[in-house]
Amino acid sequence: MTANGTRLLDLVCGPAGPLPETHQRYRLVAHLGSGGQADVYRAVRLCGGVSSAPLTVKVFRVDPRRPIVDELRSWDKGDAALMDLNNRGVQSICRRADGFYGPPPHRPGQPADDGDAVPYQVYDYLHGINLREYVCDRAGLAAGARRLNAVTALATLTGVLRALHHPQETGGTPVLHMDVKPSNVMVLATGEVKLIDFTGARYWRPEEITQIAYTPESGGPEAFGGASQVGPAYDVHGFGAVAYFLVTGDYPREPGRQSPAREESPPAWSVLRRHHVLEQLPALRDHLHQILADRPADRPSTLELPAWVERLAELVRRSDTPDVGVEWGEPEAAARIIGRAKPRPPIAGTETDAFQRIEKLERELVELRAALGKPDDLRTRVAVPAVNGSASRSTVGSGPTRLFPGASDALETPTGEQQRVSAVRPVSAAPASPAGSGAGSASSAGPGAGSASSAGSAQVRGRASVPPPKRVDPTESMLAPDQERAPWPERPREERGMLKRGWELSGIGALFAFICWGVWAASARGRLAGPLLAFGLVLVVAAGVFAVARLLGRIVLVNRLGRVRRSARAAHAITGVFLVAAGVAYLQQTPWVMQVYRWMSGTS
Repeated sequence: MTANGTRLLDLVCGPAGPLPETHQRYRLVAHLGSGGQADVYRAVRLCGGVSSAPLTVKVFRVDPRRPIVDELRSWDKGDAALMDLNNRGVQSICRRADGFYGPPPHRPGQPADDGDAVPYQVYDYLHGINLREYVCDRAGLAAGARRLNAVTALATLTGVLRALHHPQETGGTPVLHMDVKPSNVMVLATGEVKLIDFTGARYWRPEEITQIAYTPESGGPEAFGGASQVGPAYDVHGFGAVAYFLVTGDYPREPGRQSPAREESPPAWSVLRRHHVLEQLPALRDHLHQILADRPADRPSTLELPAWVERLAELVRRSDTPDVGVEWGEPEAAARIIGRAKPRPPIAGTETDAFQRIEKLERELVELRAALGKPDDLRTRVAVPAVNGSASRSTVGSGPTRLFPGASDALETPTGEQQRVSAVRPVSAAPASPAGSGAGSASSAGPGAGSASSAGSAQVRGRASVPPPKRVDPTESMLAPDQERAPWPERPREERGMLKRGWELSGIGALFAFICWGVWAASARGRLAGPLLAFGLVLVVAAGVFAVARLLGRIVLVNRLGRVRRSARAAHAITGVFLVAAGVAYLQQTPWVMQVYRWMSGTS
């Protein structure tokens, strides 16, 4: 692809079938990128001479160093997880439209290769660029450009991770994306973001995660501990890398080993970057380093990410951070008055209108080829509209991925955008250039869902519809005892000292109860053993009331509503009310107090 033109392909592919036209079901019209695991194309589906709206076709390449069975099994695991997520109705992720095995792409009218079939995945085509390109190309820094809202983008990703890690469907199995990073986040013209490239996604089950991929600049170090150490915190670390990138414009980890200035032996994984801007902002630095901690247990849980993002936005607004072309203001209101909303320009750099003009030209050329019946006569370079000095751009990756065995000795790259390296330990690599290296996880259309045209632009047709989540009869979804999946180990982690927050409420109640008890005990005329025992019993019951209130709060607020508690004020308040009631009861048992009360109230 050049600044003033693009090479239009003339290749077809499709599943092998009884009909002669089956293996020419998809026509590949433009090459979008290549990586260590796949080639990505923009394509259309042909049926009866009619070409569909644009699609993204991902053609996986088989690694000759691995058994073909392992390669196909690896592809099938990621494909199954993505299809399941689409059927659950998970929002803001790429949408799988088709998947099949077929011969490699070939010229129309020529017989397909009789060799081994390769896996294909077909996605909806996204109009936009990935987040790494958006920041590195400085798209949001142009004068008058509409910028991406970083708070909205991060909030969207937190919703995606919650849907993956905490499925609400009956019998739903948690899913790990395994490669969350800026180049796998698509920025659409409307300002939406979508998480793409689920090639390495896996169900969170011990038997499913048999290989681990590690991207040095954004991967969590627990990948080096084997498959048993990888869990939702691995995706949380990737989410932290995205947040770090939105704040600084850099990746959080050094691409190679530890700084030679340190005397201790460097770890096998990449160490956190000492960013010159963050070193001057300790509060912001510590907040970002918390989610990127080497130990997974030190990171916030998936359910704590919304509160973490709110705190991050607050710190960024108060700090002098570099301008990377995104805004950190309050998210825009989602609801607008129908018919009164003014058309808004697309997010800078997404160039939706140019993409649509290019796609229309490509579809016309496909139909012209079919009408003339001479596909080989039109293999030429065709000029396409250029926007900002370039035509429709492909989404490229951000650097090499290091691979090593997890629970087995097989190696795998979750995304198709990086090179495959057969190594147990990662080796030093140069930092990724702004333009990136390999491609394959997505294109400017990316393997994603739907279109993202701005208000007033033409709607993209041909979107694959996603059925609502399927309700499963619990009696049919029960597993045998030996097949039950392990209980979900992750729980929202509460801050240290949280139980002390709100202690003044129960303290006031205890003081009131003690005073009332003293008045009542004084009337006992020297018999102190019984009153002391009674007051001790009241304090024990109060502790039980506090524990029950906390337990109910965990069941309702945390487990049911998914909220993260930051204090114990409610439990302390309930305990304080109980102690006040106990104190009133003591006063009611004191004769002279009741006489004074009746005298003051005028009752006999």
